[in-house]
Amino acid sequence: MTKWITTALLFISIGSLQAQQVFVSLDQFTDYALQHNPSLQQAILNEKVEEQNKNSAIAPLLPTANAAATFTDNLILNTQIVAFNGVTQEFRFGSKYVLNPYGNLNVNLINASNFQSLTIAKKNQELAAANTALSTEQIKLSIAQAYYLYLLYQSNFDFSERNLKNADTLLHITQVRFDNQYIDELDLNRSKSTRLQAENQLSQSGVLMEKALNNLKLIAGMNVTDKLVIQDRLVIQDIPLAEAITANMYTRPELRTSMLRSQIAGMSSTREKLRFAPELSGFANYGVTGLNNNFRFTDASQKWYKASAIGLTLNVPVFAGGIKYYSVQKAKLNQQIAVLDQQNTQLKTAKEDQDLVLDFVKAKSDLRARQQQLSLSDRNYDLALVKYKNESLTYDNLVNVQNEMLAAQQQMLQAEADYVTSQYKIKLINSYDKK
Repeated sequence: MTKWITTALLFISIGSLQAQQVFVSLDQFTDYALQHNPSLQQAILNEKVEEQNKNSAIAPLLPTANAAATFTDNLILNTQIVAFNGVTQEFRFGSKYVLNPYGNLNVNLINASNFQSLTIAKKNQELAAANTALSTEQIKLSIAQAYYLYLLYQSNFDFSERNLKNADTLLHITQVRFDNQYIDELDLNRSKSTRLQAENQLSQSGVLMEKALNNLKLIAGMNVTDKLVIQDRLVIQDIPLAEAITANMYTRPELRTSMLRSQIAGMSSTREKLRFAPELSGFANYGVTGLNNNFRFTDASQKWYKASAIGLTLNVPVFAGGIKYYSVQKAKLNQQIAVLDQQNTQLKTAKEDQDLVLDFVKAKSDLRARQQQLSLSDRNYDLALVKYKNESLTYDNLVNVQNEMLAAQQQMLQAEADYVTSQYKIKLINSYDKK
């Protein structure tokens, strides 16, 4: 019995280990998330769809051939009655059964709009790839933001733990002073209230961490019940990074997709104009016809009458109710819209890049200031606690110093968030010059 229990526990532990995902860095988690993110998988499938659309655009340029057969059963044959010298004679025309197998071959020799459609299909395939790159960039940014948010909540949880310990220490001091009748009950109760607030803050910080972890699971395509472990901490490193965006703007996925849309719109306008051009196609057919009154087409004596032809078809558009003209005008307007969108995207990208650089420079400066402020506030609280213990500082003054420390902690977290976010964005943008 013990053996079976041990074996069962072993299998349960193995299953638990297999379901657990452990990551030690943002890069490692990003690689995993990109492989399992549903949105990115959809973008990749869209690429495959455009590849099939390109193959479909090739089809009209290739020859088409078909084979068919018609079978006719003349239930009542045409009868002609002829009277001659008082004698009436019936003549029936045709055969009861007619079998006609045949085959056709058609070739588009000149069809400019179809060739243009193939060019557009190839460009749409490039657009799909650019959209995948854009989706990848957006998903990477979302992953980084969610990942750093979790790490920031970890830091906030650490602050909450430290604040709870400080509250415990303060409660112990006030309890001793109250027991010695150095303070009244008000200060003791306020200390107890501070301790309860710190405990509640710690609990809330834990909930925020769990929610952030669930968000990471969603981004990585994991079930909310899966085990996810992030063995990483938010460590701000002074990594040398140029306070500028060095990547060529035209290598950026967002601008690349806008440029491709503009090009496709121009090609579509050209295609609509080409629909006015004459079209030339060739055809060839071959068929045989068998006539029989007894349904014996397989007999060796059955006669087959052959028919074959080859030729050319010239189609010259003259007037189609104006639909082609209006299609050209619509395509021109769509092209103008696409060009304006490209210009706007270029200006918007340049503006966002400049804003990002300014944000990064400010974030670096703010981070250094917040680090110093937090260090000073921690030191001030330690000094204030000692002075309060020695009865040289009032409880209200101690609370003021404590509030300054709590404010410095939150300001530090915000400064870290701004710094790591802007830093990652610049790194991501500059990485396109390396591709």
